[in-house]
Amino acid sequence: MAIIETDILLHRLPKPVRESAEALGLTDADCLFCVYSDLGMNAEALDVWLIVTRTQAVALVEGAEKGKPLTGPFTLTEVDKVRLLQTVGSAFLQFRVGGLYVDVVRLSNAQREVFHRARIQIERLLQGEEIQEDHLMRPSETTCPRCGLPLPGKGATCTRCQARQGILLRSVALMRPYLNYIMVLLGLMLVRVALTLVPPYLVGNLVDGVIAPPRGRPIPPDPEALLLWFVLGLLTVHTATNVLNVFIGRMSAKVGTWITKDMRQMLQAKLVQLDVAYYDRHSVGSLMSRVLYDTDYFQGFVDQVAGGFLLNLMTVLAIGVVLFALNWYLALLVLLPVPLVVIGTIFFWKHVYPRYYPVWESQSKMSQLLSGMLSGIRLVKAFGQEHREEARFSESAQYLQDARRRLQYSVATFNPLMGFVFGLGGLIIWYAGGKLVLENRLDGNSGITLGTLMRFFSYVGMFYGPIQILSQFSNWVTGFVSAGQRIFEVMDADVVLAEAENPVPMPHVNGGIEFRNVTFGYDPHTPVLKNVSLKVAPGQFVGIVGKSGSGKTTLVNLLCRFYDVQQGEVLIDGVNVQDIAQEDLHGQVALVLQEPFLFRASITENIAYGRPEARAREILDAAKAANAHDFIARMPAAYDRKVGERGAGLSGGERQRVTIARALIRDPRILILDEATSSVDTESEQEIQRALAVLGRGRTTIIIAHRLSTLKNADLIFVMDDGQIVESGSHEQLMEQKGLYHKLVRIQTELTRLELD
Repeated sequence: MAIIETDILLHRLPKPVRESAEALGLTDADCLFCVYSDLGMNAEALDVWLIVTRTQAVALVEGAEKGKPLTGPFTLTEVDKVRLLQTVGSAFLQFRVGGLYVDVVRLSNAQREVFHRARIQIERLLQGEEIQEDHLMRPSETTCPRCGLPLPGKGATCTRCQARQGILLRSVALMRPYLNYIMVLLGLMLVRVALTLVPPYLVGNLVDGVIAPPRGRPIPPDPEALLLWFVLGLLTVHTATNVLNVFIGRMSAKVGTWITKDMRQMLQAKLVQLDVAYYDRHSVGSLMSRVLYDTDYFQGFVDQVAGGFLLNLMTVLAIGVVLFALNWYLALLVLLPVPLVVIGTIFFWKHVYPRYYPVWESQSKMSQLLSGMLSGIRLVKAFGQEHREEARFSESAQYLQDARRRLQYSVATFNPLMGFVFGLGGLIIWYAGGKLVLENRLDGNSGITLGTLMRFFSYVGMFYGPIQILSQFSNWVTGFVSAGQRIFEVMDADVVLAEAENPVPMPHVNGGIEFRNVTFGYDPHTPVLKNVSLKVAPGQFVGIVGKSGSGKTTLVNLLCRFYDVQQGEVLIDGVNVQDIAQEDLHGQVALVLQEPFLFRASITENIAYGRPEARAREILDAAKAANAHDFIARMPAAYDRKVGERGAGLSGGERQRVTIARALIRDPRILILDEATSSVDTESEQEIQRALAVLGRGRTTIIIAHRLSTLKNADLIFVMDDGQIVESGSHEQLMEQKGLYHKLVRIQTELTRLELD
């Protein structure tokens, strides 16, 4: 395939298909834009260009016979709709001609964003509007502008580029608030390193001065007393070293736990700020793992600084200086295994380090699986799928076992090999140092004394020990870098729905709502709402009905600004919701979801969640308005009754009535019920409707309902179908139109009659 420099061309024909296009009578002046696809109609690799003019569209293949298009030409006046049809691994751009969809171009998923832009511009041409060149040519929102890798989602951070910024350097930057404590730690470590150098020096003097003096040196008059003083000196150093270790350990624990706590709080605060769309892409189990477990690596970071990497590095440097001061020849021999250690470390990073990835991946998947199973434990038991879940978890555990076993096999092989290398160094010193001691015994003027050799061996043991630990330091680094990358991925995630720089304060709203030409899709290439426009006057009682998947709940999501529109505007009292201060927006709009959610807390705390300062009387009034007071009063402990996970211990209808009370206690100007009464019985629903009729006075109330009988008293009903509003009016008006609403009411009436029969 040819190398394509750009996927979109404006006002010029692509060179690879220019001759073929000119054979069809097309010129640069005719061309509005051209879009590149990398697939043929049978999913084979081909270079295909879709050329769009004001009147037609045609797909041409590079290298095909001149004037012979892949598809088309299509006359745009005969096209009434354009869509992207997603298939497995690819998609089709299709035109609807004469009521039937025709394949125009096939494309890989990598080209979906480009063709989504092209689809929008073709639709503008069909409507007689000018194309938006800036929309076509804007930078991609789904690929990294630096390295070109696909991003985890819109606004996400590129993991490759993030890694280049240096996880370790960013982690060090987080230590700035604790710099004073860290400096004290460094001072204590320097003293500790100095103390570790004293015992071998004393041991050497003990051997040469008391136990085995070299030839020509007189024996001290009272060797036993001198021996006692040497032992007392060693005891003093040993005591001081351990006291320092206590202080270093306690201070590192203090700083480490501080950092871990702050990191968890920072992560939780960031997670609360992130948009709902972020949670569409990431599982709860994975995010919990980052907050609960990955942050522990930052305490390990401090431990490594205080008692691991930095301390061992300082020890190696100090002992290296001492070894060369004692005997440069033996010191050079000590360094002989070091190149092998470097080679071994490089080998570790290339061949052992990659084995960590399957372990981390399997741990994350196991966490997700366990979180999902425990969240849906009632469903598991209701369908008798305990054995199936056991099998799924066993499979995940087996994958983790295999991945960890392969890793541990590699580590278990690598570490003894490094130990063998260090053992070779000790053997070399035994041989070379022993020869020097023998030379000294023969003439007394050359070689070294036995005390010097003992001192040297003590320092060599202290030298190789930290080096061996440093060679295994990569084990910890790999885990820390991976955990840090996962943490910074969350911290760097963009808040796509950020508040405006100068938000409009709206502490009070009238409740007027307007959707202007709104187009939106959770997958931006597949719109759920298509050019929707509607108006709701302040204080109106509005119903929204339609088949499942028609876009009813999406309207609510946009009004609450859980997502931002791709096209158009959503306004409250004439102000775009994107410009309203989010605190004011969420303070004026209360939402009751179809699936009631309660926290593991008392009923009082659940009702007052949106207004923690609410008085007992206000909580009681809200519960009565939601028809919840009677069943609450009958329960043991009444309003102080603790409910279980997601409201366990209450029926579905009882949970829903508590959530309605939670919405009402905020006294919102806009109240939204998304299928909120679907899980309550008919009698309770009627009581809730009567209460809402009273409480809804003076506030805008929007109810999404499948039970159409509940909307008979609505001021206005919008009927949705396939992402568009197809009908609107009062119940009587819609029934007179004999349209979709009339059909839905008739179907429900017949079903109700059958149930009664």
